[in-house]
Amino acid sequence: MSQTWKIRFSADNPEVIETGIRPYHFFQASPAIVNESRVPYGAVLDFHETGQFFDYLDFTTSDIAEVMEVDPSTLFRWKKEDRKLSKSLTKNLLEMDQIIAKGIRIFGTEELLSQWLHTPNTALGDQKPAHLLKNPYQISLVDQALEAISWGNIL
Repeated sequence: MSQTWKIRFSADNPEVIETGIRPYHFFQASPAIVNESRVPYGAVLDFHETGQFFDYLDFTTSDIAEVMEVDPSTLFRWKKEDRKLSKSLTKNLLEMDQIIAKGIRIFGTEELLSQWLHTPNTALGDQKPAHLLKNPYQISLVDQALEAISWGNIL
């Protein structure tokens, strides 16, 4: 797991160095959510924290609405209000983010993982892994496929 070190060379310039494997990729910088590599019970994300995450997955407004289980018109209001997400939505997004972090470790770069996520995969029923991430019951299938790749299977 990751460790964070603060090194102070001068009073005005503290430097933060992070070492090791990070459990999250997009949400790791959120101190309210991630605490010593564990998610505290009851932690929730703010809607604005999900923007970069959904951009990486190349999700459309209707895709995001499907993940959030709301009408697409509701998303504009949530963005305007910077609504806090429910615990279950937060849990699903953090699970997806853990899979992204694992995929980046396996593929080596965000770009290579993104190519894999957006390419139909025969092991996943000729579906794109990113499409499967929209369903909380299929997140584990993407995780299993990545685990197989990490052990040398070609998927």
